[in-house]
Amino acid sequence: MSFSGGMDIRIFSDKGICAGLTQAPDLSDVRRKEMAEEAERTGGYLIRPCLTHGVRVLPITRGFLEGKTSYIEIEDCDGAVTDLENVTLTSTHGDCIPIYAADSARGVIGLAHAGWRGTADGIAAVLVLTMIQVYGCSPQDISVYIGPGIGRCHFEVSRDVAEEFIEKLPWCEDYIDEGAKPGKYMIDLKGINAELVKMFGVSDIEISPVCTVEDENCYSYRRDGTQKRMLAYIKK
Repeated sequence: MSFSGGMDIRIFSDKGICAGLTQAPDLSDVRRKEMAEEAERTGGYLIRPCLTHGVRVLPITRGFLEGKTSYIEIEDCDGAVTDLENVTLTSTHGDCIPIYAADSARGVIGLAHAGWRGTADGIAAVLVLTMIQVYGCSPQDISVYIGPGIGRCHFEVSRDVAEEFIEKLPWCEDYIDEGAKPGKYMIDLKGINAELVKMFGVSDIEISPVCTVEDENCYSYRRDGTQKRMLAYIKK
């Protein structure tokens, strides 16, 4: 892909996959429009999940694409996987974690949007399980990149949120610290998502050190209250 705008954070470039995350001052809607136009021009497809902070991950198959236009919005969806070429999976991020996955052996790619609710409900595991169950991927062949997002250093939450994590994922106490303020806790969303995919046999995991709150090249709702978003994308 070749688009106007700033320098993207590149992901999986060593695997022959076009994947990345836009940076400020790029706007996700502008970049998505460019990608959609390229998809239409080349006979491809652009997939836009209408994010709900849930755990639905949809396989994009030839049957699913049949009869659809090149630009496809999917209701109630926070992730997608496919083994098809010329299909661009996307999601938008303003502190939530983008999770990229690729299996070079099977030619399968995936992308998921993990906010705190999706993380607590295990969307990272759902992404990997969809690749395994639908496409026959082996966990040993899957590479996962936990992308830029809010870091443990800035993800301060109230007691009820911390308790919800521990109730759903009892092992995640190691990823939760008491905050500097009474009744506040700091949660490592990236670490929890990495642990979720490890539990299903994935060992090739890289975690981005970039905290979107700290990095001015990233849009951050927690820092600025902005509605501007970065665009995550992946395409074979």
